Amino acid sequence: MMNLNNKPPFFILGAQRSGTTMLRLMLNNHPNLAVPHETGFIVPFYQNLSSYSPISDKKNLERLIDDISEFHHVKKGNLITDKSKICSYPIDSYSELVNAIMLECAYKSGKTRWGDKTPSYTSEFDVLWKIFPNCKYIHLVRDGRDVVLSQRRVSWGSKSMPRLAEEWQWKTTICHKIGSVLPDSCFLEIKYEDLVLKTQETLKQICDFLEEPYADSLLEYHKTAKSSVPSESLQWHRNSIKPPDPSKLYEWKNKLSLADRIIFEQVAGPTLELFGYEREHRSSNLISKIKNVYYANIVRW
Repeated sequence: MMNLNNKPPFFILGAQRSGTTMLRLMLNNHPNLAVPHETGFIVPFYQNLSSYSPISDKKNLERLIDDISEFHHVKKGNLITDKSKICSYPIDSYSELVNAIMLECAYKSGKTRWGDKTPSYTSEFDVLWKIFPNCKYIHLVRDGRDVVLSQRRVSWGSKSMPRLAEEWQWKTTICHKIGSVLPDSCFLEIKYEDLVLKTQETLKQICDFLEEPYADSLLEYHKTAKSSVPSESLQWHRNSIKPPDPSKLYEWKNKLSLADRIIFEQVAGPTLELFGYEREHRSSNLISKIKNVYYANIVRW
């Protein structure tokens, strides 16, 4: 089931702290596009769909909508406000249900097309493809060393460098590999650094990919961004609601210790090269060896 403008929905994918929230806010400021806070429910409820089968049965459908409406991310993002409107759609499949939920959310803000930004879906790209074949996917890639530096600054982020490096490597690589076998019309990979340094040019590229006209309002996202982020999430997105700041690029060079840079590159060096990021090619030193033992035995998370 497509949106009323006959254009497919789209998903913004990328490892956490890769700038996906900033891109979401930019695209959400487009006159046609609604990209709400993370949905979170699409993959887990699809994986548990047998509990509601068949959803063409009204009672099963209503029960599924009730359960989705109680899902944490759905409540946080205020995605469902009128269950009866969703039930009024002709729904015979799970993709049609998701489309109905997200379209109603879009209509509330006067938009006609929806997108989604949920980082956890990045490693479940294949599941999304089963639900929404031929939809569009934007993979946002950021230098992994800046990613782990950002993750370490949040309370819920891991403090283990090997674990963070492995996670960045896994998510970016799996998304890249799956995307590489999709038609060019369905998959676009861009760099966070380009989004910051060449903002207008990169946003025009994204709009062309989405088959939407470019709008200058995308550059003005920061004027309304704060109201588009749930209040309890603002503490994690202080930079996302501001204009792009080039000074935040490649902070790892000055703020990540040499030992941690060595360890990151030992784990994810080839992935840095895959995406065109520079490598230092430094050998292990005494401190990096001690830290590796520390991460392996004490700070494993």
